[in-house]
Amino acid sequence: MFLEKDVDLVLLDMDGTLLDLHYDTNFWLNFVPQQYSLLHDQSIEQAKHHVYAQYKKVFGTLNWYCYDYWTTILGLDIHQLQNKNKHKIQWREDSLWFLKKLKELNKKIVILTNAHPSGIALKNKQTDLLKYVDLVISSHDIGVAKENKRFWSAVQEQLNTDFIRSVFIDDSEKILTVAQDAGVQYLVGINKPDSEKPASLMQDFPSVRRFEELF
Repeated sequence: MFLEKDVDLVLLDMDGTLLDLHYDTNFWLNFVPQQYSLLHDQSIEQAKHHVYAQYKKVFGTLNWYCYDYWTTILGLDIHQLQNKNKHKIQWREDSLWFLKKLKELNKKIVILTNAHPSGIALKNKQTDLLKYVDLVISSHDIGVAKENKRFWSAVQEQLNTDFIRSVFIDDSEKILTVAQDAGVQYLVGINKPDSEKPASLMQDFPSVRRFEELF
């Protein structure tokens, strides 16, 4: 299998790849609009209409993932609100087994995430995620989202790699495409990022539900 003999560097998304996306889905699509409706004495339908419209304006950009941006735009302290649902932060399927397996194989493990540092800190507090990886690079540190090719140029420079002996695993087909254009040799999708939603195969990339399928 390519992962064992042809790869030295394993690049991993966090939310929806290592961690269950259900926490984020519920937080942004249900909990935040609910809090907005309470703040402005609106119906939940009115709140969702407004909040979703704001989401749409910046989808795929760094602001879409930025807690500070949404704190300003919505008037809600996202940094504090995330703690209300922290019990929903969970590992996805066999992620922990996978990270331990990669360590046994002496692979370098780097998380590439759009998550805000505040969110990374909370998720690490809940799961001890960071002790199983070598490095975390957030798009907030670089200044552009993973959807932007400049993110990949910055990662390439920081890791001093040409990506030839690397694999990138993510639940977003759009981001996998940008990684492919950046020269990442092996690309794998996650087809069930959210435990509460059915699996959905990708069109242009091989995808797995469980990491054990890679072996």
